[in-house]
Amino acid sequence: MSEFKATLALFPTKEKRSDKSPDHSGSIEVLKSEIPALIAYLQSAETEDNYKGEPVVKLSTATWINEMRDGRKYLKGSVSQPMKRDEPAMASSAVNDDAMPF
Repeated sequence: MSEFKATLALFPTKEKRSDKSPDHSGSIEVLKSEIPALIAYLQSAETEDNYKGEPVVKLSTATWINEMRDGRKYLKGSVSQPMKRDEPAMASSAVNDDAMPF
């Protein structure tokens, strides 16, 4: 399966017009060269049900707090395919089970 990466930025809303207005808004950017890998992932990824019982394809996001030139804070991050649950967090060769005290 092809891996892809995309970036996102969420900026605080300057003026909320109602209680239903978003607190942040922004965009996700996918490099044109990454589009085939994103499409391949979306077409082949396993689905799972959302809270409504509808099948969905999940994407992972991660954000960091950044600061604009005018001092306002915003969230900058990445979008990628989720890490598989059976993938170890670190390489198995880096862990020596014999050195574990338990």
